[in-house]
Amino acid sequence: MSKRLIKLSLTIMLVAGILLGFGVKLATNSAKTSSQPSVTRKSHQTKHQTANTVSAKVNVPTILIHGVGGSFKSEIPMMKEAVKKGYAQWGLVVHVKANGEVTTRGTLKNKPNPIILVRFNNNVAGEVQDAKWIKNVLTTLKTKYDVTEYNMIGHSMGAYAAVYYEEYYSHDSNQPKLDKLVTLAGPFDGIITARKIRWIGRVSNSILKLWDDTPNLNRLTATGKPRIIHPEYRLLLAKRNEFPSSAHVLNMYGNLKNGTNSDGTVTNISSESLAYLIGSRVASYREKMITSYDASHYGLHNDNTEVREQLYKFLWNK
Repeated sequence: MSKRLIKLSLTIMLVAGILLGFGVKLATNSAKTSSQPSVTRKSHQTKHQTANTVSAKVNVPTILIHGVGGSFKSEIPMMKEAVKKGYAQWGLVVHVKANGEVTTRGTLKNKPNPIILVRFNNNVAGEVQDAKWIKNVLTTLKTKYDVTEYNMIGHSMGAYAAVYYEEYYSHDSNQPKLDKLVTLAGPFDGIITARKIRWIGRVSNSILKLWDDTPNLNRLTATGKPRIIHPEYRLLLAKRNEFPSSAHVLNMYGNLKNGTNSDGTVTNISSESLAYLIGSRVASYREKMITSYDASHYGLHNDNTEVREQLYKFLWNK
C-alpha cells in the first residue's frame, strides 16, 4: 500500500463519532502537536491583568461564534479534545437564518459543560449584524433552555461580534449573563488590507473597505490606546463602559514571527487594542500571544495544541 493510501486510511479513522450527540459525522484535521512554547505578551499592564487560573463554574454552556465565511464546523477542532477527555459534552447546534430566525438541534439536559455551536446561514453579513444575531441566539437559549449564564468563544470577526454584542445588547432583560469570554484572533482595530483579495465578490464592499490595516504601521500608546483608530474600533470605544464588569476575559492572538507582527490576517496591535477597551473594567483580563507551530489566523482555531490548552484551563481549570 502506498504512503498516500496509508495516510488517507488513518485520516478516515478519525472521522466518525465527533458529533454523535448531534447525529452528525464530519471530517476534521488530525490532531497536531506543538513542540515550541508560546510566549505570553503583556504589552500594557492593567490592574486586572491576573493569574492564569479563574475559578470554573459547573455546567455553564460554552457558545462558539465563527468568523466570516465560517460555520459551526469551523470551531469543532478546538473542542473535540475537551469532549474526548470528558471536560465538556456536545450540546446544541444553533442555526441563525438570514432573517434572524433561530433553530436548534440537540439538548442541554444532563450535559455537563455543554458546548453550543452557532452557524450563521449568511456567514458574510459582517460582525455588527452577527452581534444582532447573537442576541437572538441568547434570547432563545434563555427562554427555551433556561440558560442564565454562559461562556463564549469568538474567532476572528466572531470575536469582534462577541465584544460588540456585550457592549450594545447584553444588558437587555431577556439576555443571560456572560461569565467568561475568549477572543481568538480578534480584529478589533482593523484587518490587513491584503486579505481583501480572496473575499472580493463574496463580502460586501461596505465591509471590505474597513479592511485597511497595515502591518507595523499602528502602535499602542502608553495607556494601551492605538494611535490609529479605525472605524470599527470607534464603535467599540463608544460603548466600552457597557461591557459586563463581572466577566473574565482571555484574549489570544497569533504571531507568525515573520516580521509582520501578525497572524497573516490581523495585526497583533489590532488584537491587543482590546485591553484598552475593557482590560481595566472586567473582573479579570489576560492576553496570550501564540507563536507555536501554526499561529496563523486559520491555524489558531484549527486544532492548535497551545490554544486548546489555554482554552481548557481558562474555561474549566483543566
